[in-house]
Amino acid sequence: MKIIRLFMLPALIIAFSMTNVYSQTGGLEKTEILKAMNSFEGLDIGADKQEKIKETNKGIVDNIFDIANGNDSADEKMIKFKDLQKKNSSVFEDILGVDTFKQYKKNVKKKLKPYKRKAKLVGFLI
Repeated sequence: MKIIRLFMLPALIIAFSMTNVYSQTGGLEKTEILKAMNSFEGLDIGADKQEKIKETNKGIVDNIFDIANGNDSADEKMIKFKDLQKKNSSVFEDILGVDTFKQYKKNVKKKLKPYKRKAKLVGFLI
């Protein structure tokens, strides 16, 4: 019985640390997220701006997944996620303008809502 108790704690620690990383990415595919983020319904955006946004979105998703799968502590990851979110907001405002960005952000958040239950990191995308 003592042997089982000795191995129980390390096994639990390993199990919880693995679920933490999985819960951040939640088994999400980058293509799922990009499909939601690259939707421009109801927005009057030219093709050139759409391409810029698509390029930006790909970089954002890559960065988010890199941070989530990195070796940093949970606190360090949270700081990086928040910094990236601020940076991304300013990039989108530069491309779209403040009012259009607000509408785009609202649309994207609606489309990402189902994924937010799957993975915590979705909240930091935009």
